[in-house]
Amino acid sequence: MTCPSDVARVVLQILQVAVLRIRAGGWQGDSSRCAVEADHVHNLPALLIDYSDELLRFYWEVERPSFMKRCRPADLEGYEPLWAELAELVSARSMAS
Repeated sequence: MTCPSDVARVVLQILQVAVLRIRAGGWQGDSSRCAVEADHVHNLPALLIDYSDELLRFYWEVERPSFMKRCRPADLEGYEPLWAELAELVSARSMAS
């Protein structure tokens, strides 16, 4: 199924933040930070390619919280506004199911 455009827009923004943070971590020699960032988003391209509400919920309920536990609050700042947008979309899609 094609990823809904409103979901795809936010997911792509999350990927963009992650790639920029991975690049910055790489230039700073912080491979551990890069690994945490990459682990957070590595399944998102599959969500865009072959969308399902289940994959979106898995990101929201499993991968995102796991990432949050591995980060300091300051590490989440770039993601928080995007997650707020995504929360509304996840909720709306859950109600529609």
